[in-house]
Amino acid sequence: MHAKLASGMVCGRAHTIAGLPCQDCAGGYQDDTLAVAVLCDGAGSCPHSERAAGTVVQWLPGYLARNFDALYALDDTDTAELLVQNGQAALSVLGMPLEECYCTMLFYAQHRDGRWLCGHIGDGFIFETDAEGTRVLSYPENGQFSYETYFLSLPDAALHLRLQRGVAAGAHCLLLASDGSADALYDRDNACPAPAVGVLCGWLSNADNQPEEVSAAFHRAMEDKMSVHTQDDMSLAALWWELSE
Repeated sequence: MHAKLASGMVCGRAHTIAGLPCQDCAGGYQDDTLAVAVLCDGAGSCPHSERAAGTVVQWLPGYLARNFDALYALDDTDTAELLVQNGQAALSVLGMPLEECYCTMLFYAQHRDGRWLCGHIGDGFIFETDAEGTRVLSYPENGQFSYETYFLSLPDAALHLRLQRGVAAGAHCLLLASDGSADALYDRDNACPAPAVGVLCGWLSNADNQPEEVSAAFHRAMEDKMSVHTQDDMSLAALWWELSE
C-alpha cells in the first residue's frame, strides 16, 4: 500500500484575540500495514481541552495499529464501547476530570488488504475523494441546539460514536475537517462538498508533492483563504492511499 498523510492546525481569530491556544489537533500514522488519519476538536467551554485533543491524537493511531483486526471483527456496538473505554482511559492520565476533557474525535484507518474503519463522534466532516468524485463520508452530529455536540469523554459517548467499515480498492483521499474548517469546505446551500475539498485532496494525491509540503500548504490555505469563513480554530487531516498491485 502506498500512502501519504498531511495535517495542519490554525488558531482561530477569537482565540488569538483572547490569548488562548488552538484547541484543535490533527495528525496521523502509517507503517507497512496500516495508515491512519485522526483529528480532534477541543471544546471551547473547557479551558484546557487542547490537552485532551492532543492526547487523543497521540494515543489513537497506535491503538488502532495494535488492535485493528480485533476492532474490525466486532460489531459496531462493541467496537464503539471498546474505543470509548480505552479513549477515556488514555485521557485519565491527564489528571483532569473527564468533563474538562471534552473533545470530538474523527478517524479513518486503512489496512493494506483493503479493509477500512472510520469513526466519528461530534461535529466536523469526513470527506472522501476517488475516481467517482467527492462526497461526504461522515456528517457532524449536533445536540438539541446547533452549537451543541458530543464528546469522547461523555458518559454516553459510545452511543454517539458512529462507525463505518468496508473493503475498498483503487486510490482514495480522505479529508477530515473540524467544524471551523468545514465552514469553508461544505456548501450548505447545495448540501455538498465545496470545490475546495477536491483541491486539497489533489495536493496530497499529486505524486510530485511531499507530505510536509502539503501540510504547509494546508496551513497557508486555512490562514489565507478559509479563515474568512470563521473565527473558530481550524484543523485538517488528510490521508491518500493506493493499494499495491
